[in-house]
Amino acid sequence: MTDKLSGVLGAASAGQRPEKEIVLLEKAAGKPSRFFQNKPIIRRKTKMKKIFALALAAIMTASMATVAFAATFDKDPDGIQGGIQPDNNPGWTTADTTGTSLYKLDSSRAENVVDGKVTSGTKFEGGNRLAIPLIVWDDDTDGSKVGEYDSGDKVQWYTKDVDYKKASFKVDWKVGDAEVDFELVKFAGNVLNGLSNDEYVYCAVITLPENNGNKAVDLAGTIQDGTSSTTAKKGNSMKVELSYMPNSDDSYTSTNFSGGTLDTNDGIVSFDKSAGEIDIDFDAAVGTVATFTVDVSSQGKLNMAFNTDFDKDFGAMYNYANLSFLEFEGTPSFNKNGTMYIYAEDKDTFVYEVTEDGAKAIDATWNEDYEAWEFKTRKLTKYVISDVELDEKTVTEDTSSSTTDGGKDNPDTGR
Repeated sequence: MTDKLSGVLGAASAGQRPEKEIVLLEKAAGKPSRFFQNKPIIRRKTKMKKIFALALAAIMTASMATVAFAATFDKDPDGIQGGIQPDNNPGWTTADTTGTSLYKLDSSRAENVVDGKVTSGTKFEGGNRLAIPLIVWDDDTDGSKVGEYDSGDKVQWYTKDVDYKKASFKVDWKVGDAEVDFELVKFAGNVLNGLSNDEYVYCAVITLPENNGNKAVDLAGTIQDGTSSTTAKKGNSMKVELSYMPNSDDSYTSTNFSGGTLDTNDGIVSFDKSAGEIDIDFDAAVGTVATFTVDVSSQGKLNMAFNTDFDKDFGAMYNYANLSFLEFEGTPSFNKNGTMYIYAEDKDTFVYEVTEDGAKAIDATWNEDYEAWEFKTRKLTKYVISDVELDEKTVTEDTSSSTTDGGKDNPDTGR
């Protein structure tokens, strides 16, 4: 045994590797060498191979998934956008780089109809409705920005023939406010790129508020479109910047107005401040319906637009009467009191102020010389002439009281 150990030490001194020294020592001691018990090493290598194989499989799976979910142009809409228009080719095509425009709806027609686009000279007024035509887009084949619109995607107008989702809007008005709705609008042929015939296209429709003042009102902000509030936030942002004039008028009717006739086409009036007391005759299709005598010294501009349209809601409240209306759309208020004469057939008629709740009595007297109802006022509102006396009870009269015994409250029955 001693000789064997000496031989081992001698071998070690001859420069053999330490591992072999241990092996020889273990052999000399009659122990099995642990270097021959290499099962743990083999298991370790097997685990490494499995890990490598799993990682490789994961990479291949991810690669296959990328290919499987890449966007393809399948002519099936993937989203909605506004402020973008197709080029002049019909059907699915590329986007025009110039973007789209606002379109003014024809207010004289019962349905939403557009005959031409808004130009730099187009004038707006309170109550106008403006359309932004929408497009649908389909992801391109390269898979970039999957699920979001980009310039490489195919587009087409969102016509009534496209079976897709309702649009959602994100509206951010910086100046002013206006309603925006999702509506179908009829466009005349050749108004929109690629549409040679009349076509119905879904639009974001802006309704300008009524302007009952005496100057233009500004509206500025952005509109984004999508199929939901979330996708709308990522949508193309279209700027809207415009001004709209009061009550169906885009200019002053007259400067230095010193009395005379105004008709239903007139609007803003600038008075001759040195004219003193003047007579203003209001002419409609049936003739002169009223005259207002007032001192306009130092009077500023006023919205004098008026109409004689029949009020259906008010008429329904008093369907037993024959009614004639006179409405001053801007409710102009003068600096000084004046005298209003509203012409009627005879003194057997009745005059009232029209309110949302119903008829309101006016302290008026019959003027035989003018053949008109005469009363003092400085603010012109809405009036009605009736052939019979109207019930002045209003629709908002409180009828909730449960007094049925001469005004005494019913006792609490505990119910």
